Amino acid sequence: MSKRPVRITGFTRFFIVMLFVIPLAYLGASYYNGQDGLQNIENFLGIEQKNGSNPASAGGRKTVSQSPSNNLESLEAENRQLREELDFKTKKVKALYLENEQLKRKVQSLEEAIKEVKNQ
Repeated sequence: MSKRPVRITGFTRFFIVMLFVIPLAYLGASYYNGQDGLQNIENFLGIEQKNGSNPASAGGRKTVSQSPSNNLESLEAENRQLREELDFKTKKVKALYLENEQLKRKVQSLEEAIKEVKNQ
């Protein structure tokens, strides 16, 4: 047996470190964004849960059994809220579009002024 120590290149060291750093960075970024990084990885790789429960219901929305009238009322309230949110965002998009058009015109006028100054 040789007593020579194992020698690895700088790239190999970098690669081995990245094997640990990249997954940890992904998990940290997922946690920061309010997501479940491990669940995202499991969904991406197609790993099923071993305890036999439904994977969609385990991490997803909780379903509460309600009477049909309460369910209808809650759906109508959610619908109204979503419509109000849509109206607000539509108005915001229109305002931003108008602001964008005004800024485009302002940039064009300033570019024309710069050209005039350069020609003089």
